[in-house]
Amino acid sequence: MIKDILTERIKKAAASLSRKVDTGKIDVSHSERFGDYATNAAMVVASSLDEDPRELAEKIKEMLLTSSERGRYIKSIEIAGPGFINIMLTDEAILSKVGVLDNTLDLGLDLLGGQKVNIEFISANPTGELHIGHGRGAFYGDILSSVFSYAGADVVREFYINDSRESNQIKELGKTVLGEGEQYKTVRLEKIIAEMSFKKEDGTHSEALTEAGFELAEKVGEYNKDFIESKLGIKFDRWYSEDENIRASGAAEKILDELKAKDLVYEEDGAWWLKTSEYGDDEDRVVVRSDKTATYFLSDIAYHMDKFCRGYDSVIDVWGADHHGHVKRMMAVKKMLGWEGDFQIFITQMVSLKEGGKAAKMSKRAGNVVLLEDLVDDFGLDVVRWFFAEKSLGTHMEFDAELAKQQSQKNPVYYVQYAHARICSILEKARELEADNSSTSGIIKEERGRALAMKVTMFSEVVEGVTRDHQVHKLTTYAYELASEFNQFYRDVRVIKDDTYNRGALELAKLAKRTLAKTLSLLGISAPEKM
Repeated sequence: MIKDILTERIKKAAASLSRKVDTGKIDVSHSERFGDYATNAAMVVASSLDEDPRELAEKIKEMLLTSSERGRYIKSIEIAGPGFINIMLTDEAILSKVGVLDNTLDLGLDLLGGQKVNIEFISANPTGELHIGHGRGAFYGDILSSVFSYAGADVVREFYINDSRESNQIKELGKTVLGEGEQYKTVRLEKIIAEMSFKKEDGTHSEALTEAGFELAEKVGEYNKDFIESKLGIKFDRWYSEDENIRASGAAEKILDELKAKDLVYEEDGAWWLKTSEYGDDEDRVVVRSDKTATYFLSDIAYHMDKFCRGYDSVIDVWGADHHGHVKRMMAVKKMLGWEGDFQIFITQMVSLKEGGKAAKMSKRAGNVVLLEDLVDDFGLDVVRWFFAEKSLGTHMEFDAELAKQQSQKNPVYYVQYAHARICSILEKARELEADNSSTSGIIKEERGRALAMKVTMFSEVVEGVTRDHQVHKLTTYAYELASEFNQFYRDVRVIKDDTYNRGALELAKLAKRTLAKTLSLLGISAPEKM
């Protein structure tokens, strides 16, 4: 990509001014107000040399203008503010970017070279339906998986099922099934229980509770799996059962033996403690309680040991806000056991519903929780996906029900989809007309044509950015900006003139449509041809 070429040349120029320069701090980013690209290289160099950044910016400018990139990629350079270097591309460079995108848009980008990536997300307990809090991890994980796949990675989407017969939640479910408790009870659970034909078998009361709870958990899990696949449009490659893969296989006991053999645990007050404080955690953690039952932490260690043994280059977990404290201890375990590969954990923040300007509860079936299924039924999957994707994962999210209902330009997903439908309409009209002699090279000489061409070609850089920083909300931002740029282009450029159409303008509009559709596809949102 041209951005990579410019970045390499700028870093080389900066490094030539001083060996002290940390070129890793040099940023080259897209700029709409000041040229096409801007860099902070002069400020980075200045901090190392204690010199005036604007004077250093002039030196870097001269190096760039005398390099082979001048004329081929660089049209002009201006210095602004405290020392920003703003670069304007040549028409030939923009045409090159357009051509590359046109040829690769539908094929994907070879950015990650077949890296094996495991992304585990949602992993809701099988105790009830998914609520809106689960939606953040659900859509984030799915979109991130799509981006990584498009960028050339070999991605496995994984769902961890917390269904161990030894867990307290299974026993509490058993009490609810047998009429001995109310834990987790909702209208949906009552309906599932009513359809069950559970019979108490021979054995202890505790065993009966466990089996009843496990059977109910299976039913809940089946319902949630169908909802995730059919209504949320998320297809997991692997559904990993804690009961089958960890409890029944004895994986937790095996990992405990390994921890003992490596002197990473110690016994105190009848419990076994893991020495996580020696590896970056705030304190040591219990892995086996004094009553000899294993903690969830031990199962989680066994689960992640299994994941890393599968040979992934990168393991990514997406957890709910209530798991924030679990991050340090898992990172400590990675250091302890020397797991190879990148390991990242992302924590989703809370979600609330706003209706009529106030926080609201809208569940039709539970009364005390907002169900994700209600949200999808009421607003449609496209709207729900967009609203969940447009906020950074680390910020609190408020789902604005009033805005979500609107079919107007105020609703961002409607605005973007309408832009796609508008381009489809233009292309349909052009089928019956003759083309003029214009070309893409001609249309980008016009202000709005150039702006649209640049915005279209930013797609690859946006995707690359998401693979680096995992901020999937950049896709919704980009889609909205691309739709806005096209609308301004359509306002100022006559694509259709009487009985002919502007060939260059139409070709650019067609590429904008394909790019918009691909961006929406990565978001899991439809690109309608008519609205």
